Amino acid sequence: MGDIGCYSLDMVLNAIGYPKPLTISGYKSAFFGTNPKVLSEFDANRFSVEDFAAAFVRLEGDIILDFRIAWAMNINTPGDTVILGTEGGLRIPSTDCWNGSVGGPMTIYKQVAGSQVEFEIPLCQNTGDAAKGLFYAKLRSFIDAINNGGTAPVPTSQIFYNQAIIDGIVKSAECGHEITLDLPDIK
Repeated sequence: MGDIGCYSLDMVLNAIGYPKPLTISGYKSAFFGTNPKVLSEFDANRFSVEDFAAAFVRLEGDIILDFRIAWAMNINTPGDTVILGTEGGLRIPSTDCWNGSVGGPMTIYKQVAGSQVEFEIPLCQNTGDAAKGLFYAKLRSFIDAINNGGTAPVPTSQIFYNQAIIDGIVKSAECGHEITLDLPDIK
């Protein structure tokens, strides 16, 4: 779960300012990878990772995160990422396979002069050399921080909260009920 869940979790948490997680009710399963009808019997017996996970996560600021992630299921995607706010909403189309991108133009929904309106955000055309340039720029900023004793481009709190949620999903799934996270405040 840590391999697939951390990326989509980071995307949505980053979009809402990475609030601190408070409680988690989680579920996980490995129905496909452990099934000899899907994989060979040899591979199914060796399988040790989840193929689906879901969670209801309460975050600081009275924010609720309904999280679903899968790499094997009987449908093409667990759904778009939807952010519902009191002043508007955002729909981020899913992809058939997580590759760091979004599945199409994003849409902002809000009320303007008493009517619901939609604003489409076109996709950036960062492909080929442009995408490689962005990737290398991210790596360069991290290397520069190490070499120059600077701060990492990703705050420690974001990594900590992301992994605490994933760990909380696993723990909640194993005990079968909601758990409370008692996390320190980290900058």
